[in-house]
Amino acid sequence: MQELPDLRIFILGIALWLGSASYSFWNFYSFLLIGLLAAFFYWKLRSFALVLVVSLLLGSGGVALREVALSQNVVSHLARNHAKVEILGSVTSDPVVGHAKVIGSHILSPSTSFLVRSISITSGLEKYSTRIPIRVFTRNNQPFLPGEVIDLSGTLSLSKDRKVTANLQSNGQVLRVRQAPWYQRLAGSIRRNFRSVDQRLVGDSGALIPGLVIGDTSLENQEFAVQMKRVGLTHLTAVSGENFAIVAGFLLWLMQWILSSYRKRLIVTGIFLAGFIVLVRPSPSVLRASIMTAALLMARARGERSSPIASLGLAIGLLLLFDPFQSVDPGFALSVAATAGILILAPKLEAKFELGRWGSMLAIPIAATIFCTPVIIGMTGQVSLISIPANLLVGAVVGPITIIGFVAALISGFLPDIAFLLLKVVNPISEWVVLVARYLSKIPVLLIPKSFLGAGVFLVAVLLFRRSRKILFILVLALSVTYYAIHAFTWPIKNWVFANCDVGQGDGAAINLGDGKAIVLDTGPDPTLMDRCLKNLGITSIPLLVLTHFHADHVMGLSGAMRNRKIGQVWVTNLNEPFIEYQMTKKLLSGLPTEAVHQGEVVDFATAKRRIRIQVLWPLETVQKFSALPGDGSTINNASIALLITINNFTIFAGGDIEPEAQQAVLESGLVKKVDVLKVSHHGSAYQYLPLLDALAPRIAVISVGTGNSYGHPSPRTISALRARGIVVLRTDTDGAVAIDPSFRIRTKKRDWWQISWG
Repeated sequence: MQELPDLRIFILGIALWLGSASYSFWNFYSFLLIGLLAAFFYWKLRSFALVLVVSLLLGSGGVALREVALSQNVVSHLARNHAKVEILGSVTSDPVVGHAKVIGSHILSPSTSFLVRSISITSGLEKYSTRIPIRVFTRNNQPFLPGEVIDLSGTLSLSKDRKVTANLQSNGQVLRVRQAPWYQRLAGSIRRNFRSVDQRLVGDSGALIPGLVIGDTSLENQEFAVQMKRVGLTHLTAVSGENFAIVAGFLLWLMQWILSSYRKRLIVTGIFLAGFIVLVRPSPSVLRASIMTAALLMARARGERSSPIASLGLAIGLLLLFDPFQSVDPGFALSVAATAGILILAPKLEAKFELGRWGSMLAIPIAATIFCTPVIIGMTGQVSLISIPANLLVGAVVGPITIIGFVAALISGFLPDIAFLLLKVVNPISEWVVLVARYLSKIPVLLIPKSFLGAGVFLVAVLLFRRSRKILFILVLALSVTYYAIHAFTWPIKNWVFANCDVGQGDGAAINLGDGKAIVLDTGPDPTLMDRCLKNLGITSIPLLVLTHFHADHVMGLSGAMRNRKIGQVWVTNLNEPFIEYQMTKKLLSGLPTEAVHQGEVVDFATAKRRIRIQVLWPLETVQKFSALPGDGSTINNASIALLITINNFTIFAGGDIEPEAQQAVLESGLVKKVDVLKVSHHGSAYQYLPLLDALAPRIAVISVGTGNSYGHPSPRTISALRARGIVVLRTDTDGAVAIDPSFRIRTKKRDWWQISWG
């Protein structure tokens, strides 16, 4: 390889990556693309063309062979038929506890998932010997270790995860057949002891340390992870190549006081680093960094000069030959992009701008961010303008946390008190990272198309900046003027009075009280979607929060609605079911004034610009029994709070999920009158009492419903009944979020491919 320049070794690694990714995205069309590239490179660079094309073909062919092997086997056949099987297999990953999921009206408790490589599979009377990767889902929370051999039973199904052949939904009965190898048991013991010591700390700062030091993210909560991602600090929530490099440097420094021979230092350091990989688990960034470090250590042991850029190319190539599916792994892409930016662009930035003593501290995060931004845009559609400042603010503390935390992890099993003291020393430093993420995450990010188009726009901007800053300035100015010129047409509409959030299959709406205040009706199933909607509406305070009933699709987004907002009072129904959802809601509402309301209650109040009257039309003081209709629980649905809300002369009826018999009882109460907006009950299901619809006689009907939901909501019959009466029908699945002003102007927000906004 020495006859090839270092840059060409890097290019070969990239070619292997492109070949793997092209097959992943375009299958056999990738070979046509490779053929065209081969012709071009042969014409331009004949001496290098053959090796380059072979790299492309190796990448594409590696993925092709792996996909065929995973899709054409006995396990995939059994999975297509949802066969019940018994599997003897070796665990290949740590169990990960997932987040609770909202399925329809209920919340599904978190399940544990991990990977196994099958040894044998028994289906009925047939037994097959096969080595196939399978993802297991189970409610069994046993702490399995990589390398353990287990016996378990369950039902197979096809998986969307390209790295495995099938999913196995375990019935919960798992038998350990053989324990893990000694080194995995040792690593597991260190991780367990370190987590136990670290749990004596409190808050996000304590939870961050195990993730940063040994890759254990089990103590980190979802909200903190979102904040870190938003400010570009995701690489600090788990072990990355940066941490690996810090540990390698620390070990080399330590070895000089123990071993006099430089070559022996390198060998011992390499052995320790191999153990470190087992301890932290081989994530893409750690594997990439380990291969790079190994190449550098071997070169130094031979007394040769080593090239980091060539080592990166070697790392890319070896990893993709070992696991071609890394080519479409976001972590791998970000890791390679960041490293390439640091190696290629950072030195040029230091030289060009003469950054002086602090040059590397400034150049490294800038270079890494520039190279990573196209990847981030393609994955999330977000451009964080504060990721560089955030990395600058925390850059100096990563090293101390990593090194001191690493020492604490090693001694946590036999000197737990000293390990805890070390963690107490670094906890204030970790708290600094948390504070940076917490406060900078409040700054809006730029949302642009989540696609290769958005990444292309960013790359064009960078090229324009390099070629002509004047052209880029004119372009940015023109785009800014255009954006603000059309800002009057963005969501929500000016002076909106009612808004229905797009929260998927669920309910979440707001009544505008002005000055950043709103009455919120339900919070949907997803905290992130609800928080995002209220941010877009400019809501910072919720004087009244109404949770119509405790089905998960109406209350599981509660933490998002409460995020950084003051809650005045909470209204709830008088039926505390379903039990799990009620208990979770009750815990979140602890300390807030909460009242179970019933028919006949009336509240009047006024703001600077609006007079508001809220009348409770349902439920009664006692829970009513009605006929059970198909679905997730008629009794719970019929206990929903139904409200008649008047804002000045604008009226709204919102009835939660009440069904026909409860709707009839509401009509017979004599409290119903004509309204302007009807929030259609139960996501527009077929179960509607049409006389109530005639009595309300709304101008506009809004249906909160998720795209492609399994319930068939909204019902075509309900849609027909609304339109037959001349009512304007708006649906969140087709129209997106809805906002209406007092003059009945309507503005909707569907996430179009071209839309650019702040969020």
